[in-house]
Order: sequence, then C-alpha cells, then structure tokens
Amino acid sequence: MINNELIHRRNKILIILISVFYFIQATINIFIEGLASIFPPAFVFIVIGLILIQLIYKKVNPKATMYVLVSGMYMYFYFLFKDSPYLVNYLFMWLALPLSALYQSSRVVGMAGVYSIILTFYAFFDLHNEIFPNVANEDFIYLVLFGVFTTTFLLIFIHKIREANAKLQELAYRDPLTGAANRLFLTEKFALLKDKKIHSIALLFMDMNGFKKINDTYGHEVGDQLLETVVSRVNGVLRETDLLCRLGGDEFVIVLSDIDNQIPKSLSERIRIALEKPMIINGQTIEVSASIGWSYTTEAAQAHLENMIKDADQAMYKEKGSKLIPNT
Repeated sequence: MINNELIHRRNKILIILISVFYFIQATINIFIEGLASIFPPAFVFIVIGLILIQLIYKKVNPKATMYVLVSGMYMYFYFLFKDSPYLVNYLFMWLALPLSALYQSSRVVGMAGVYSIILTFYAFFDLHNEIFPNVANEDFIYLVLFGVFTTTFLLIFIHKIREANAKLQELAYRDPLTGAANRLFLTEKFALLKDKKIHSIALLFMDMNGFKKINDTYGHEVGDQLLETVVSRVNGVLRETDLLCRLGGDEFVIVLSDIDNQIPKSLSERIRIALEKPMIINGQTIEVSASIGWSYTTEAAQAHLENMIKDADQAMYKEKGSKLIPNT
C-alpha cells in the first residue's frame, strides 16, 4: 500500500500532466476554431483545476484528493462531450485510463475503467450521430470490450509492477542472510517513529557471545544458519511494532516505541531465555548466549539514532565485561 507522501507526489504529477494536456488541446482548438471554441468547458476545467490545486497544495487527505482528481478528469470529459461532441475528444477520454495507472492502485484503475465505460455509453447512445455517425449500434459491444480489455491489462500490469517493487524493497531493506531489517530500514523506521510523536523510544543492542569461536569450530555455514535461527527466536518474542535489525556480523539492534522504562530489561531477559535453548544445526547441538544493552528516552522528538546505538553498545559491553569478571 502506497503512503500518503507518495500519493501526494503522484497527485502533483497528475495535475501537471492534465494541465499540460489541456493547454495543448485548448491552444490547438483556438488556432483552428477560435477562442470561443474552448468555452464553456474551459470554465469547468478552471474551477475543477483550482479546487484540485488547493487540495494538493494544502495536502488535504492525499488519498481522498487522488479519487477527486481522477473523478475530476472524467467530469471534465463529460462536459467536453456535451459542448464538443467530436470523435477526437472521445479518443482523448481514453487517455485518462492509463493516466490513472500512475498511482499503481488497482482500485483507482478499476474506478477509471468504470468511468470510461459509462462515458462510452453516454457518447454512443446520446451523441451517436455526432461522434459515431457511421458506426452501427451492434458495434457498441466492441467499444465496451476495448474498455474492459484495457482496464484488465492495466490491472495485470500494476500487479506485476507491485510484485517487482515488493521484491526490490525486500532487497533494499532486508539483510539477505537472515531476513532481518538492515541499517537503511532501521534509519527510516527511526525517523518515522519520531514523526509520529510517540512518547518514548528504546533501542536494544545485542551481541552474540563467542560467535567467532562457533564459526571457527563448526564452519561459516553453521554460523550462518545459527544467525537465521537467532533472528527467528528473537522475532518470536517481539511485538509486531518492534523492529529487529542486523547491523552486521553477530550484532543486532532492536527498536521499541511507546513503552515504559522497565520493558527493555524484561524484554532482554525474554530474549536471553529464548536463545538459551540449545539449537540443533546440521546435527550439531549448539548452545549460545547474548549480551544486551539498551538506551531509553522519553524525548523521542529529539532522539538521535547513532547516539542511541552508541549508548546501547556501551551498555552492552559493560554487561559483557561484568560477566567476564568473577564474583569476589
């Protein structure tokens, strides 16, 4: 699902494309038939255009504006047909369907397809003599089929594009070995949390104890499988809103939001318990443990990702060091 900021950018692109198309068409009509040829549809375009520009400029509910913008295109063509019932205007009307595909939204394209077929009904039966003087009534079905096939093609195209985008996003935001988030995803998630004006952010830094020894003893293939298992177990104790990120090697970061200051400690204990259960990999029983440190702030709007990582890293090393010092 596309976010509001992306919809807003596409709203701006579409209003620019529509405006350019209209002014080119109006200029040609004025040159051929005179200034009077573009009125009264020009009044409709100007009114609708100004309303849409205001909605886009003020970022008034980008998703709703998207639907108004697409509907406005077809409203303009309806008035254009009434005033200038020419075949060329009917052909221009079909350009609105691929333009609606700009949003990569099946719902918007489906809506545009329905509008196109409704206007085809209107143009064929109410304005038949003006637009289709030499077309038999029984040929109407082919115009409808053209609309159905075009809409279906665009829906399939959008589905394929969205699948490709999802795969690219997976490559861009995920660690290829474990499937955990990468640093880019972590950075964007952190910025998004700050924009949401949450009341707290916590960041846990986790480092596997003795991971190098495991690699040296069992080999890197076992080490890689171990990291995959670690990610699976840690995700099993996290909330859906939490984010697990692999920074590299055996270092992980977990981002939490809207929690009290006791949660990082209790979550760290649950993670340790989950990881302490022996892992069987390639027939080998491997026992692992992790050192975890954290940083926490209720001043989320002023939080700085790198500083929180540094603080949590230092807390983790302090804990790791304390385990190496025997009790006296």
